[in-house]
Amino acid sequence: MPRTRHEPSDGALESLLAEQNRGKGKHITDVLTALVLDSRDGALLPSERVLAERFAVARMTVRGAIDALESKGMVRRVPGRGTFVQHPTLTHSEIFRSFSEDMRMRGMTPGAKSYRGRTRPATRTVAANLDIAPGEPTHYIERIRTADGIPMALERTNLAAARFPTLLDVLGRDDSLYEVLGRAFGVRLESARQIVTIARLTATEAKRLEVTEDTPAFLIERISVDNMGKVVEYGRSLYRGDRYAIQMHVSPPPQGG
Repeated sequence: MPRTRHEPSDGALESLLAEQNRGKGKHITDVLTALVLDSRDGALLPSERVLAERFAVARMTVRGAIDALESKGMVRRVPGRGTFVQHPTLTHSEIFRSFSEDMRMRGMTPGAKSYRGRTRPATRTVAANLDIAPGEPTHYIERIRTADGIPMALERTNLAAARFPTLLDVLGRDDSLYEVLGRAFGVRLESARQIVTIARLTATEAKRLEVTEDTPAFLIERISVDNMGKVVEYGRSLYRGDRYAIQMHVSPPPQGG
């Protein structure tokens, strides 16, 4: 049976088999993990028989490595068809955390690329949401947020320059914005109001997120507030719909309300 066009190439697999000195089980797991992370969602992995032959081990050893990946949600087995790459879906919950803190709690390394930061006059919309006058200077920050090097979101946010005059000087590309606000300005973020809608990616946005234009996306509009009840930031960020699920808590209205 011919393999799908999304199957990882033999060359890609062979290039990952260089180190053979470690324990076979761990080595196989490490190689397959790297292969999965470098493959498209839905890619068909080589069969257990093929992998056992290439690693020169028993099929049971290969099966154990695939079991480990399946337990992490990185692959899925389909009886009679094979084992497929399954990129994990992250839950965007109601708990108020920064992107960096959220990724660290998931055991992933947060980062960023395509960082842009500049000061510009506030539009009417930005001014209204930041509770400042139109035309007042604001810091606009835009970057691709990554987890383990994989693009997850296109983050765009605005903050009042008068309140955070040196923000662009102290915020590094990979830094957590909220951690910098706390460290450099003594601000403690406490809550946020969010509106989530479905968005259509432009060709440029899709390219920056390293997905196709037809990939679903969530547009999350956020107004963050500090412990004094003052608005700190207003942003509209795009999250990859193939990597995120939105979690909401719903409950019936109070009796008599």
